[in-house]
Amino acid sequence: MAKEKFDATAFLSSLFHYAHDFNFNHIIFDANRYKVSVNLVRKSATYGNAELFYVAADIKEFAPVMSTVNRSIEIAELEGTQQASIKTSNLVRGEQVFQFKLREFGNGKYSLDLSI
Repeated sequence: MAKEKFDATAFLSSLFHYAHDFNFNHIIFDANRYKVSVNLVRKSATYGNAELFYVAADIKEFAPVMSTVNRSIEIAELEGTQQASIKTSNLVRGEQVFQFKLREFGNGKYSLDLSI
């Protein structure tokens, strides 16, 4: 049975909507050679601190999502800014602007923090 790849537009739209609706201000992608996990983190004096596991997937299935995020980050770096944006027709706001921080831990482990 062939595994289906994630639809990047639909996934990112639902992820950004969920994070916005429940006041999460960080989306963290933890990746290694085999899987990607997505966690939502809230750091807020008003709403309290929280961390929520969102999804984990095989790296090959999740490739379209990471490709879309990486493309927007590369464009931001070429423009010389620390803010990237993703535009989809599914977002009520039209686009989502975020800051990003990539950390490498060695042995193929990475953490990408999107601050929205």
